[in-house]
Amino acid sequence: MSVDLRTTVGAFAVVFLAVVGVAAAGGVVLDGAPPETDAVSDDHWELETVEPETADEGGAIEMASDEPANTVVIHVGSAAGGLGGGTSILPIEDDAGPDEADVGTLGGVDRGVAPLAAALVESGHEVTYYRGPVSGTSLPSLLSEADAFVTTSPGALSATDADAVVSFAEAGGRTLATSDPGSAGPLTDFASSLGVYGDAGYVYDMENNDANYLSVFVEPTGSAALTEGVERVVFRGAARVGGADESAMLATAETSRLSTTREAGSYGVAVRNESLAVVGDSSFLEPENADRADNNVLIGNLADFLVTGENPDVSFGPGAGPGGAVPPGGTAPPGGSPTPPSEPSDPPENATAT
Repeated sequence: MSVDLRTTVGAFAVVFLAVVGVAAAGGVVLDGAPPETDAVSDDHWELETVEPETADEGGAIEMASDEPANTVVIHVGSAAGGLGGGTSILPIEDDAGPDEADVGTLGGVDRGVAPLAAALVESGHEVTYYRGPVSGTSLPSLLSEADAFVTTSPGALSATDADAVVSFAEAGGRTLATSDPGSAGPLTDFASSLGVYGDAGYVYDMENNDANYLSVFVEPTGSAALTEGVERVVFRGAARVGGADESAMLATAETSRLSTTREAGSYGVAVRNESLAVVGDSSFLEPENADRADNNVLIGNLADFLVTGENPDVSFGPGAGPGGAVPPGGTAPPGGSPTPPSEPSDPPENATAT
C-alpha cells in the first residue's frame, strides 16, 4: 500500500471514529432527564385574587329619633316635576289608611333622594319637594312653615332662594346640602356666610375604592352624632369640602388624591357647622347606593339630624317681593302685610335735593 493510500485511509478512520464518538456522546445527553424548572405561578387566574375589593351590602335605613311630625323641604333642582307636575307633599294618606308617598318619578331627579324621603315619611314626617320656579310656590313661603331643608343642587338655587336658605339656617333650621364635583363655586357662594366652603376638583383613590378609583371609601374622623355607627361609606364622586374650623366629619384615606393637585392625603368630604351639614357627594342618597357599606346608616343619621333641631324662628314676609322676601327698606309686621319703603318727599323750593 502506498503512502498516500495509507494516509487517506488513516484520515478516514480518524474522522469516522470522531463522528461515532460525537454521536454516542449525544445519545447519552439525549437519554438524560430534562433539567428541572420552577413551577409557573398561576395565582393570577384565580378569581379571588383578581376580584377587586368591594363594599359589603348594608341594611335598611333606620331612624333613631322619635320626634313628632316635622316638615322637611327637599330641593332637587329645576327639572320637571313628577306625574301631574307641581309640588308633592308627603304623606298623602290620612291616619286611617296606609302611608303612601310619592318619592319621585322613575329616572327623575326626585329618585336621587328617594331613600332619604322614604325614611322620613315612614317615621311620620312630611316631605315637600321644591323644584324651583316650576313648583308654583316660592321657597321662602315653604321655609316659613318648615322645620328642615335639603338641597342636592345648591347651584340651582336663585339668589333669592339662597338668601332665604341662609336666613333659615341662621335661625336654627336644620339644613343639609350635598355638593358634587364641579359645584365648589355655587356651594361656597351659598354656604360661606355659614362657615362652609367647597374646593375645586374631585377626590380619587387608586387603592382604597369600591371597584373604581372614583368610588372612594370614606371613614369618620372622630365621634359625632352624624357618623354614629358608621365604619365606612362609599362616595361615587367625592368633592372636598371644609369648614371655618377645619374640622371634617368624614374623610378619605391617606392614599387618595385631589384631581387639581394630584397630591396624596386625607381629604375632608363632609362637615357640619351648627345647623348646616354639607356632604361632598349626592350619589350615596340614590337607591342603588343607599345600601352600600354603611351608606344606609349615614342616611338614617342625616334624617335624624334634620328632624331633631329647634323650630326655626324665621319670617320672610307673606307675598312680599320676588319669592316672598321683604324688599329692602320694607317691613313685615307680625301677622300683617309688608310695608313698602316710603317715597322720598319733594324738597322745599329753597332747598336742594340730595
